[in-house]
Amino acid sequence: MLLVYLAIIVVAFTIIGISVPNLVGDYLFSQRLKEDQRIAESFSEQMSVPFIERDVDSMYSSSLELCADSESRVLILDNYGVVQVDTMSQLNGQRFTSEETRQVLLGGNQSYGLYDMPGRRSGFAEFLGSFFSYARTMTGVFVNRIYGETGPIGAIVFISQVQDIYEGLLNIRLQILASLVLVALAVILMVLLMLRSFTRPIDQLQSGIAQMTRGDFSARVNVRGHNEFTDLAVAFNTMSERLQVLDSSRNQFVSDASHELKTPLSTMKILIETILYQDPLDPGMTKEFLGDVNREIDRLNRTITDLLTLVNVERREMQLTYDNPDMTELMMEQVHRLAPLARENGIELDCAGHEELIVAGDRVKLEQVVYNIIDNAIKYTSRGGSVFVSATHDRGSKNCIIQVSDTGIGIPEKDLPHIFERFYRVDKARSRGTGGTGLGLSIVYQIVQLHSGSIKCESKEGKGTTFTITLPLLQ
Repeated sequence: MLLVYLAIIVVAFTIIGISVPNLVGDYLFSQRLKEDQRIAESFSEQMSVPFIERDVDSMYSSSLELCADSESRVLILDNYGVVQVDTMSQLNGQRFTSEETRQVLLGGNQSYGLYDMPGRRSGFAEFLGSFFSYARTMTGVFVNRIYGETGPIGAIVFISQVQDIYEGLLNIRLQILASLVLVALAVILMVLLMLRSFTRPIDQLQSGIAQMTRGDFSARVNVRGHNEFTDLAVAFNTMSERLQVLDSSRNQFVSDASHELKTPLSTMKILIETILYQDPLDPGMTKEFLGDVNREIDRLNRTITDLLTLVNVERREMQLTYDNPDMTELMMEQVHRLAPLARENGIELDCAGHEELIVAGDRVKLEQVVYNIIDNAIKYTSRGGSVFVSATHDRGSKNCIIQVSDTGIGIPEKDLPHIFERFYRVDKARSRGTGGTGLGLSIVYQIVQLHSGSIKCESKEGKGTTFTITLPLLQ
């Protein structure tokens, strides 16, 4: 990529270095040609009188005045091309022949040409000229017809050196070349610095991605400045953090699930081995141990069922049947269903709800939600306590509010943020004693989320707990 940028810069500056001097040279030459042509035309008008009315000395003086301010030469020819006046006094009386002179004397009005003639220069100009292959002197020849009263009477030849333009162009070319070299170096340096600033975060991202492909989700990218790369780095760090949390959660889930499945299997193995190695066989003990095995099988079955339910809910594969239940009726059914369990544990279970509260949802799944919350409240409330369930209509938000309050042992404040996590138990020993799998509240949370609702918990240790479930009413 860097080579491509450098190649583009080199090509661009090469084009500039070639085109700019050529454009300047074309402009200077066109201006010089126009000026010399104007001088030749003006002088030819001055000479447009019969030669017999002017003497050679006056023509010579006029010609010298014309050449006084420049390195030029003037020839005045008659109609036969014979030189009448030469400001350098070398060709007087001789016939002057050139293509431009021939064109004018044969009937043309004016003509000009450029010639590369031998010349001599000195000093730095000679060195530069030889270096750039300008070892000769460029000369312009301008020929204009001279008219008298009776018609053409001759021609004026204005010879002007234009080598100063070439040398000026040479200096311009050198200055442009030096400027372009300096600018190119500065641009290349800036491009290198910019590319470095661009490639550094890309390299870091590439390194982080490679680290993640190896299973290490702790990779992070340094966030610097405020640009697109900063946004990309923040997004990468967020993704990496979430993947790390997900990977940790997955590992914890596998560990917890393995433990939950292994515990009843280990218990059953011990009980069965005790029966196998019992000699002589005691029918009473055997029946008791087989009863324990049966309870462990039930516990194992509940764990597997809850695991499958939780996986389906989290993967959004659980299908909802929208039979739109009345939550007041549903709540009362679950209270009636759990009343025997509450009486057995010496707990007062009561409910309140008088209006119809129709929600858009699956009756069976919502029954599971309400049942689990009330069941948990009964399990963690001591004998003599109470559990109160209510269903109300929040008319401000048009939601159904289900509340389950108990006077149980409560939940420590440090544990409240984690109660909806899989396999999380506040009191592990008591949870296992009640037969819980640690998945009930997690399943409740996911089902409520599927119904576009919310669930929250408020609790004070030793004073009780209140679960509040909010579900949108059917509009």
